[in-house]
Amino acid sequence: MTATSGIDRDRAESEATTWLVRLSDAQGDAKLREAFEAWRTASLLNAESWERARHAYDLIGKRTPRHQDHWQPYADGRREARSLPPAQLLAPRSPDRARRTRWLGPRRVITGSAVAACIAVLSGVFLPGLLIRLQADVATSTAELRNLPLEDGSRVSLAPESAIEMTFVAGQRRVRLIKGNAFFDVSPDEAHPFRVEAGKALVTVLGTAFEVRRGEDGIFVAVQHGRVRVDDMRAEAKMTTTLHGGEWTRVPTAGPIVQGVLKQDEIAPWRLGRLVALNRPAGEVVDDLRPYYSGAILVQSRAFARRQVSGIYDLTDPRRTIRDLASAHGAQVHELSDWLMIITAGND
Repeated sequence: MTATSGIDRDRAESEATTWLVRLSDAQGDAKLREAFEAWRTASLLNAESWERARHAYDLIGKRTPRHQDHWQPYADGRREARSLPPAQLLAPRSPDRARRTRWLGPRRVITGSAVAACIAVLSGVFLPGLLIRLQADVATSTAELRNLPLEDGSRVSLAPESAIEMTFVAGQRRVRLIKGNAFFDVSPDEAHPFRVEAGKALVTVLGTAFEVRRGEDGIFVAVQHGRVRVDDMRAEAKMTTTLHGGEWTRVPTAGPIVQGVLKQDEIAPWRLGRLVALNRPAGEVVDDLRPYYSGAILVQSRAFARRQVSGIYDLTDPRRTIRDLASAHGAQVHELSDWLMIITAGND
């Protein structure tokens, strides 16, 4: 018996994903069903890959999307809203049960691993961030903005899917940004500096307004007015940077600190429902849109992800923004359901 290679398994899972999408788009097409059955029965590997993909798909369909109250108004307003068809409609069936219907257009080919895609959906959308919630004093949900007064008279604004832990005891004014974006307007108190911890960066201020963003690529700090000190805690020899109004710095996960300047309205524009991008990879812009969309966004086109884009994007309707962004840069968006978007190359 010949052992199955990793390449063969990846190919079968990729093809299973493709069939999943095509069958969900044309559920009654007899010719498509015939072609699918030929593929499924061609090998045991194909059959096993299909069952794994369909099982994960079935699990997704049985769950209620997290934070549905935030995205439901957008879904209700869509003209072509679609939901996942029941898994049994995608299950193999005998030819006498197949119904003939018109061909619904060119086939859609979506590459990638069915298992990886479904795991991303299940873990990123439906499973609560229990660890984050246990650590946080305040946490926001998808598409939720929150403005809070702090015990010392300062204020904090939290972007969607952000979390903070706060310590205001014995003269301490300390906030830990666990995840996401926060904008602070700090009440002056020379005797008690206000400190924000974010990963390997420590921001210290007396009285000022500034943004701190924590992402996978590192920590970003931008000052609207006043002055802050940013300490890079990655190395034993601590490095310090001082920022004034309109200046920003990035403490990356690896590599040297980067600095620059911004206009006032480009600091924390998410508070006004805007995303400002200047010569940034489209993949990063999509990452910034994810907290505003209660679902999964899978980018399958590397060319699109690398493309440099600039613009002001609407955060209040992320689905439309993603479609417009993809269309403007030669990519296509496939919506497998109201909470799963897949971006592919334009000819897919």
